[in-house]
Amino acid sequence: MSSKSLCIAIETASRVSSVAVLEGDRFTEISQDAPTMHSETLLPQLETALELSKVPRGAVELIAVSIGPGSFTGLRIGLATAKALSYAWSVPIVGVPTLEALAYHYPFDRVLTMLDAQKNCAYYQFFDRLKATSDVRVGAIDEIMGLAAAFEGKVIAGGDAIRKIKEAPSNVEVAPMNLRMPRAVNVGLCARRLAADGLIDNVMNLEPKYVRRSEAEVLWEKRHPSSD
Repeated sequence: MSSKSLCIAIETASRVSSVAVLEGDRFTEISQDAPTMHSETLLPQLETALELSKVPRGAVELIAVSIGPGSFTGLRIGLATAKALSYAWSVPIVGVPTLEALAYHYPFDRVLTMLDAQKNCAYYQFFDRLKATSDVRVGAIDEIMGLAAAFEGKVIAGGDAIRKIKEAPSNVEVAPMNLRMPRAVNVGLCARRLAADGLIDNVMNLEPKYVRRSEAEVLWEKRHPSSD
């Protein structure tokens, strides 16, 4: 598949709801960072993006979707929508790791992407010119800053969790507001690269990558301890 395939991309891993239509080197994107439910905003955004881009649905070649880590509910809504489109239109689907897509904001030597994991923790990953140099992990924000401080040279930090940084090390530069949130266009760019390398997902078994269990699962286990 071409690295410039006509692609619809969906990003719902955080409180941002974002949809993009990528056509060659052009894109139409609608993003909203507001306290509304993705179930209310995602489909209207998709309809509007398709209308504005003037792209007929039959021309779509690829569906891209952010698969986490991130909001459990948001990821489920985004993935369900993307899988429905892929199945209904018989179009290939690519699940894109959220932190990798976020790194597309910053094609620099050292990048730290962070998404809020609640309780003063964040999902995080380090990149070097878009290539991952660590696994996706979850940790306390102060501990993550300690890891970033250990690197020589500047580290660009982006993602919604940077709002919770109390004091950044001298070598960590925090991204400005307009560059810190996940965007669907980056999901699409990453997906087109993956698809060009033949990394297409199976629409029937593509699942979110949560990294850790939800609070609901943890609470259920506390209330229903195993009898083993």
